[in-house]
Amino acid sequence: TGSFKLFSTLQIHTFIEAMSELERLMPVSYRRLLELQQLVEVYGKGDSTVMNQIIGLQEQLAGDCERLDILVRKEPAHRRHNSKYRYDQLIHESRALNTALQTYRNKHSAQERERSEREELLGKQFTANDNSHTILALDAALSFNDKVSHSNRGIDRMLDTGAQALKQLREQRGTLKAIKNRMAGIANTLGLSTTVMKLVERRSAHDQYLFYIGCCVTLLIMFLLLYYVL
Repeated sequence: TGSFKLFSTLQIHTFIEAMSELERLMPVSYRRLLELQQLVEVYGKGDSTVMNQIIGLQEQLAGDCERLDILVRKEPAHRRHNSKYRYDQLIHESRALNTALQTYRNKHSAQERERSEREELLGKQFTANDNSHTILALDAALSFNDKVSHSNRGIDRMLDTGAQALKQLREQRGTLKAIKNRMAGIANTLGLSTTVMKLVERRSAHDQYLFYIGCCVTLLIMFLLLYYVL
């Protein structure tokens, strides 16, 4: 009995240690996530001196997520859902911060490349070739600028063409709507005319029947008169 009680106590102690580690590590991880978010915002404003701190926090947060994944799997069934939800939120927000950081890094790289190219362009001097003709170092930039301007004009023409096409489609829609209304009116008129023609044809057929019956009755009366009189 004593060994059984000792084993149960050890199990309870192990469970409490695991639970306390999860409850301790989760707030620490969220605090690191908040610090990482603040540093990413600072980096997004142009301060690149915080990059080492950001990398350190990312490594710590990645280690926390690996440990939390193991601890969440060891949670009892009645606590696992809540712990899994908090863990998933931590992973989602961490990935969102990594995406924002990568966006800022790409933006800073593009700005640095543009600044370097601008400084290189401004630092170039006039050179002379073997034929003593002066060549401007800005020819390449001017050519590129001309191509960009030409592309912009082409895009403007395409936009104007699209706007004109859209305007024509709107006008055609109005025309088609008017034609549709006229066709509906004509269809209603044709429907009325068809009904009238059917009534006329039916009346003509009745008149023909009455005519034939009248002829037969008249012939019968004449036959009877001739028969009895003569």
